[in-house]
Amino acid sequence: MFMARNLYNWKQINNSNMIKQYIKQAIRLLRENKLLSVISIFGTALAICMIMVIIILYVVKTAPFRPETNRSRTCYFTSILSKGKADNRRMSYGAIGIPYIKACILPLKSAEIVTIVSRDDRNKPMASTMDGLNIYSAVISQTDDVFWRLFDFDFIDGKAFTAADVKSEIKNAIISETVARKLFGTTHCTGKQIKLDFLNYRVAGVVKDVSRFADKAWADIWVPYTTMDSYKNSYEEGINGSMKCYVLLKKGYTRDDMHKEVLRLQAVYNATLKDFKADIGYQPRSQTEQNISGDNEKETNMSRMYIRYGIVLFVLLLVPVLNLSGITLSRMRRRMPELGVRRAYGATKWNILWQVLNENLVYTLIGGVIGLAFSYVAMFMLKDWLLMSSLGQAGITLGMFSWLVFAIAFFFCLLLNLLSAGIPAWRVSRNNITDSINS
Repeated sequence: MFMARNLYNWKQINNSNMIKQYIKQAIRLLRENKLLSVISIFGTALAICMIMVIIILYVVKTAPFRPETNRSRTCYFTSILSKGKADNRRMSYGAIGIPYIKACILPLKSAEIVTIVSRDDRNKPMASTMDGLNIYSAVISQTDDVFWRLFDFDFIDGKAFTAADVKSEIKNAIISETVARKLFGTTHCTGKQIKLDFLNYRVAGVVKDVSRFADKAWADIWVPYTTMDSYKNSYEEGINGSMKCYVLLKKGYTRDDMHKEVLRLQAVYNATLKDFKADIGYQPRSQTEQNISGDNEKETNMSRMYIRYGIVLFVLLLVPVLNLSGITLSRMRRRMPELGVRRAYGATKWNILWQVLNENLVYTLIGGVIGLAFSYVAMFMLKDWLLMSSLGQAGITLGMFSWLVFAIAFFFCLLLNLLSAGIPAWRVSRNNITDSINS
């Protein structure tokens, strides 16, 4: 047993020494073949950069980050279709009316939280101090007290408005830190008065600025929806209106469960109407579906979307792999005498293959790290059009990312290494020893 343990330890030390030797040899080859090494490393880096930019853009639109920390469980009712009850004729398609929400969405047993929201991104009312000296063109989100439970905001000062504020139509407002500094020169302004389109509001709290990629939570100012007359506007017997609903799924329920429950409540609601009937379509939508389809009434084909992303990533990966494979094969041909000598001294085909893979792994990891750096530089340099959302310029913070983004990037690094180095190395390792030495 003692001899077996010593033999095992010797093998471990020997393998460790071999790996160190492979790394040293890879560094030496980098210096000897500078042009090929630069092409190989930067080819990998550019491939990783392009893939990472796509991944980053996808992640920030779908992955949870503050204040939208519940994206994986949040569903969206954003529009509804009204039809003629007698002839099934299409009448109107748009935002949802309060009567429909109260009858079909608020009572949902599959919902843990239901918040009512309305935001007009095109109309920016003027927010000003009471003396009118400081003004700010602001996007206003009309919502309720539940909104602050669904989304995880950072309050700098004050607190959210309450259910009593919403019910009593008390004009309390939550403002972003940018608005607070613009109007008052400080973020500590709870209790001060502002004017929103000539209506007086009291500042109840100040929150940290929200990235516009968090497009459901984002606004400049948040007020109770009951303080604005627009929520009362409903037509087609209360089916259509100006509101949307964001719903947090209760644990143990699925979106399909919620959809079926809404249809049951909708059937009861339609039975009370005289001339119209409501059709909620394929809603609620998930974060990913909402990001892809928006308020489109058609069902989102998620399989087609993932296939499209897969094809794009495959093409971005395939082109550099083919180029790097050719470069690696050229390098292997130049090293055939060296590899032939190693074979003559007892190295197996797997030893040769393992050596080449380890050497190229060094190149690929270097290229991967450079590619990661390039991707963030590219996001910064090209942010004027890469980071434009429907709400305007959006920002990226480190809080939007997780280790998974980096793991995916390095997975592509390893895949590049396997494809571009493994295949040529395998072909070279199969050559006859004599032919390799004499080549």
